Amino acid sequence: MKKTIFLLVLIFGLTGCSEDLVFNDPAFVGYNNNVLWEASSFRANVDTFGDLTITGVRGAETVNLKTDNTLEKAYALGNTVSFAVFESISGELYSTNSIPNLEDQIYPSEGSIVLTDYNLIERTVSGTFTFTAYDATGLETENFNKGYFHNIPILNIVAVNGTSVNVACQNATAVVVTTEVNLNNVDPTGTQYTEFCDAYKTALQVKKTACGDSDGAIQALINGLGDCSN
Repeated sequence: MKKTIFLLVLIFGLTGCSEDLVFNDPAFVGYNNNVLWEASSFRANVDTFGDLTITGVRGAETVNLKTDNTLEKAYALGNTVSFAVFESISGELYSTNSIPNLEDQIYPSEGSIVLTDYNLIERTVSGTFTFTAYDATGLETENFNKGYFHNIPILNIVAVNGTSVNVACQNATAVVVTTEVNLNNVDPTGTQYTEFCDAYKTALQVKKTACGDSDGAIQALINGLGDCSN
């Protein structure tokens, strides 16, 4: 009898938690007015000002999350340069930059977007969000909580001058940073030094090809490594 009761408690406990478990990857999920809202399509873009926009679409409904940077940190919402906008099935827009009618509403426009992983190599972004947004009248509101986005593909990254960022150069630069850190953490007199030095040297050569080396700085680093012998 005790085993039966324990099993029932375990089953009910797991069932009660199942609403919060989402296994899709990538995913864009949240609770809209306490009802599960899951995007069927999603994307992210970085504009000419370096602003990041993450978009989730479900049917005729759209959520846009915009941050004024791509740094991994929390961005406050509510009459700020970073904001969230929800477009309802009827086409009504609800924004965290809309001011609520204080005669009828007690809750402000507010929330946050937290970027936990901005991956230039994989061109994906992940994080969490929550917000309360109002329509243009300040009378109607939409709320999203427990929101998260995971491995959303970044479809476009635009440089300040309006041209596409050289992704090969970005990737090569990231590899240079990693191999340099690895080399700096190796004993210069140890047996692994040559292996890590060669990896760093190769990464520099790839970066030189991908990014160019107009001032000769990359070649100077390559020359300084010599034949990587210790």
